[in-house]
Amino acid sequence: MQDDYVIKTEDLSKTYGWFIWKKKIPSLDKLNIAIPRGSIFGFLGPNGAGKTTTIRLLMDLIKPSEGCATVLGMPPDDVKTKHKIGFLPDAPAFSPYLSAYEFLNICAKLLKIPSSERKKRINEVLETVKMSEHVKSKLGGFSRGMIQRIGIAQAILNKPELLILDEPLVGLDPHGRLELMEIVRDQKKRGTNVFFCSHILADVERMCDRIGILYKGKMLCIGTLSELLSEKGTRLSIKPGHDNMAKELMVEALSCNKLPDGSWELVFPENNAILEKIRNTKEALAGAITVSASKESLEDFFFRKIEIAKKEKSS
Repeated sequence: MQDDYVIKTEDLSKTYGWFIWKKKIPSLDKLNIAIPRGSIFGFLGPNGAGKTTTIRLLMDLIKPSEGCATVLGMPPDDVKTKHKIGFLPDAPAFSPYLSAYEFLNICAKLLKIPSSERKKRINEVLETVKMSEHVKSKLGGFSRGMIQRIGIAQAILNKPELLILDEPLVGLDPHGRLELMEIVRDQKKRGTNVFFCSHILADVERMCDRIGILYKGKMLCIGTLSELLSEKGTRLSIKPGHDNMAKELMVEALSCNKLPDGSWELVFPENNAILEKIRNTKEALAGAITVSASKESLEDFFFRKIEIAKKEKSS
């Protein structure tokens, strides 16, 4: 029977140390996660939290000091499982003397993609990452963002069941990040499960179903965004053409933002008396203004959890 979890760990730990040190340094301390299939999971944490160590353990690049993990229902060292995983490491380095096609062709051979299918599949992934015009160009002439795109291309070359991405948004401009998010969403539609690390919290919030926050090797929290992000106040949405109304209200708002389509979003503290007045205005009655609950952003939640963890560690 297929395992319900794409990744599962039980007290997964990794400790580094040398004989000259008086004590060993834990990089990962009893990590317990269970990520259901069909998820885009964002693995978050400051530098040094243990995120890359976790990925290396899941990829069987290093061995755990304690605990265990399963990937697609099997141990990380299972050879058949490895062929079902697509992986983009942090700061990938590829031979500068190979062209994009030559590099992907080598990857396709290693993945045992039949020779009759290789060219078609390589062209497909290059089209997906918007790099078709560079098929014959040498990797040595590529920018960091272009290298990231080629890295993503090789990660999805084998139509993986699980896609593991370590900082995939690094080096991409805003337009490139939007394109990558579309690629990730498209992979999910195709049945691929996605596990990735990123420091760009706004993009994680827009893309992920579930997140986990790691700090000093320990998991602070894990769950869906709807479960974790608490209500912060009330959100007011004002349709385009009502700028005067928005300008009158923004004085009382915690935040205000004019969107590209000309509409406005204003956030007010909970139980603000002005909201009762707004509900009875002709604009609200005509449907130009809508009121809904506002949740804190992932960025606010992330820093709040990290600060609490820091205080608890120092006390």
